[in-house]
Amino acid sequence: RGKKRFVWGLRGKTSSSDVDLLDGKKGGLTSRMFGGGGGVVLPSAVKHRIVAHPAQAICVRYDSGGGDVVATASEDSTVKTWNTGTGQNIRTLRGGSGQVMLGLDICSELTAGCGSDKTCRIWNTRTNRLVHQLVGHSQKVTCVRFLGGVGKSVVTASADRSMKVWDISRHTYRQTVTLRHSSTSNCLDTSYDGISAVSGHLDGGVRFWDLRSGDRTGDVPMLHGSGVTSVNFNPKNNAEILTTGRDSAVKLIDVRNKGEELQTFRHAEFRIDLSYAACAISPDGKYAAAGSSNGDIFIWRTADGGLEQQLKGRHESGVVAVAWERGGSNGQQFASVDKKGNLLLWA
Repeated sequence: RGKKRFVWGLRGKTSSSDVDLLDGKKGGLTSRMFGGGGGVVLPSAVKHRIVAHPAQAICVRYDSGGGDVVATASEDSTVKTWNTGTGQNIRTLRGGSGQVMLGLDICSELTAGCGSDKTCRIWNTRTNRLVHQLVGHSQKVTCVRFLGGVGKSVVTASADRSMKVWDISRHTYRQTVTLRHSSTSNCLDTSYDGISAVSGHLDGGVRFWDLRSGDRTGDVPMLHGSGVTSVNFNPKNNAEILTTGRDSAVKLIDVRNKGEELQTFRHAEFRIDLSYAACAISPDGKYAAAGSSNGDIFIWRTADGGLEQQLKGRHESGVVAVAWERGGSNGQQFASVDKKGNLLLWA
């Protein structure tokens, strides 16, 4: 369909400091360090196969604080945390009865879970205590992220066509910024410094935001032929975004160059059939991974777009989401969840 329109500064202008951050200058976003000395490990074998939930799993996230913990959320109204070394359940956190958990994030001792009951819950996973119940959206809350790698603020996205930033650093939470748009967002991600966010929308577009002011700073309309299901900043270069869409395509785009598509990853056997299917980019930015509705996991090289691996036969049902992080002390980095509620931790 040709190059996508990209508009910077839909309200006001993007400052030179913002551009420097996207370019990785001034010790900005690309200064994020990953892993110990082991580097990135391509998944090849299943280390732990866990029956995590009795119903479909919705998402999976690693602890951004660097702990040996991965968390899952499910249609069964729970968020569960797991030890990545042993595969053992650490905590089971419960949301509203009969309400689907649609999104989660985890940062050290804090875990956030949001869902169809229009709320986002924040738990202290060390004490197993609910510390905040964020109320303010008028429809289901589809996604949540902690900002800046610390547990002081979160941003939520909702089917009410808004995103909200919340200050959770005090005993009483406070809603600080509301970002409004014209299409429901099922996915979002935040830059390492917590200043910028990207959201993916049902209209196939992605939008960029300044979380300090609430301004929309960029727009790539119709990036996908149908709804965007997942967005991820490249951890090694926050000027690049990895996206997945209901058109069964995974794309890597360049924010600095008018949303130019650097790579489009497809395969004849790769299919996306969920509006919240989540892809992942490796900690070194060299690989893009996504799960298919046929149960396979595909891993492509971001440099040339070639298929590096197709992991077959490990999942017995469609893969809903994958996660790829730097790994804690044990170096376990890759996880996937499926429609039967299974969690696979890979080596």
